[in-house]
Amino acid sequence: MGGLPVPHEIRAGAFRFKPSAATVSLIETMRILSVNVGGSREVTIKDRAVQTSIYKAPVAGRIAVNRLGLQGDARIEPRTMGPEHHAVYAYPYEHYAHWQRELEHAPFPMGQFGENLTIAGLLEDEVRIGDVLRFGTAVLQVAHPRIPCAKLNARMGLQFSSMFLASRRVGFYLRVLQEGDVGENDNIELLQRDPDSPTLEEFVRITHHEYWDAQGLRRLLQARELMPAWRETIEAKLERALAASGWQGLREFEVVRRDMECADTVSLYLKCIRDRPLAPFRGGQRLTVVLGGRSAHQHRRAYAISSSPCELSTYRITVRRMAAPEASLPDGIVSSRLVAMEIGERLLCTAPHGSPLHDPETCGGRVPVLLSQGLGIAPLLSLLYELEAEPAAAAWLFHESGDHEPRGLLHEARALADRNPDFHMIEAAPETAERAGAELIRRGVPLDRADFRIAGSADFVERWIDELKIAGAEASILVVQRFG
Repeated sequence: MGGLPVPHEIRAGAFRFKPSAATVSLIETMRILSVNVGGSREVTIKDRAVQTSIYKAPVAGRIAVNRLGLQGDARIEPRTMGPEHHAVYAYPYEHYAHWQRELEHAPFPMGQFGENLTIAGLLEDEVRIGDVLRFGTAVLQVAHPRIPCAKLNARMGLQFSSMFLASRRVGFYLRVLQEGDVGENDNIELLQRDPDSPTLEEFVRITHHEYWDAQGLRRLLQARELMPAWRETIEAKLERALAASGWQGLREFEVVRRDMECADTVSLYLKCIRDRPLAPFRGGQRLTVVLGGRSAHQHRRAYAISSSPCELSTYRITVRRMAAPEASLPDGIVSSRLVAMEIGERLLCTAPHGSPLHDPETCGGRVPVLLSQGLGIAPLLSLLYELEAEPAAAAWLFHESGDHEPRGLLHEARALADRNPDFHMIEAAPETAERAGAELIRRGVPLDRADFRIAGSADFVERWIDELKIAGAEASILVVQRFG
């Protein structure tokens, strides 16, 4: 065996951690099921011929492991992260059954995913960056997870790489610390592990899905023997995460509370599953909810945040099931799913977005006058909470009731008006609301000193716009939300 430089002293049994019962069980079952090598082959990717050695097949006997990989395994091109960090690729056989089910495929042969070593007992949620292991007589170190490219699509015969990455069942590359040889049924022995180094599952999840998570990115930078190229990539992601307004990409939330506002309307309270702080938001801003995971078949809808901007343990969105326009069509896909969601279910969201409804620095002392109908109270309620936090703020809320009243939100609005002397709330039934018009507003606030925010049905919004235009208040009207 060659005398290669070893970053850390390696001694069998010299663990730097106390193995858990689960880890001991895993260690006892770790072994090589197949050793696979492949030659160079030409494939067509995006109308271009490229060489690949991803087509690997099992080989019998003992196979030498040198600094750059297995004897007889083709090396097609230099790796940008350094060929020594891609010397050996290992893939857990436990994932084979998953992909056979997912792809409705007959059993795959060993080496199907381009791995040199098909292994058992080493999964991504247990293996850590920098782990040192003995495979046969060779000593290898976990360098980084595999990030698939288009060659995997060519090997599988379908657009597979994005599915592969999203599953986080990606396997891992190893660098060679001590040359040796490997063979089928060889045991794998864990020699060293840093319990503070991230697992491969964490690494893939944070770098490719949760790159909004600055705390998680900082943790990745503490990984043992982190390659310089990965360090640069993660530092760049961290810089963007810290500079982002809200967060980048999609963040996963869990429903921790649900309140039925009426028969077809629910308020969902959403908490970050990683228990990270939530981004601030302003009154009237929205969350875009994404159903369908990270697949190409997503459904996206934006919903106003109806909770207080001053309370950031959760976000609350209020959703009404959108009825089909005719009996032959289904109800709204996303709204129906959200209204049926139970506590503990999860969904993806973008960061709060949209223009705030109020700017105290530019309002010029004008009084916010909020005109809502039915669920239109939802985007205006967060603005009322924001105004409550301002010193000496005043507001008027005119609410027209309807057939689908969000009872809980209205109760909160009344409580806000009761505890704030300069908040005024007027509720009207539809038959009396049309007779009220701008004259009712004028009694409390001069129209030239008011900023109007309107949210409700299309008919409600148009009626108020016409009324306020006639009264000369056109310049201060903002339509917040128009239903139907």
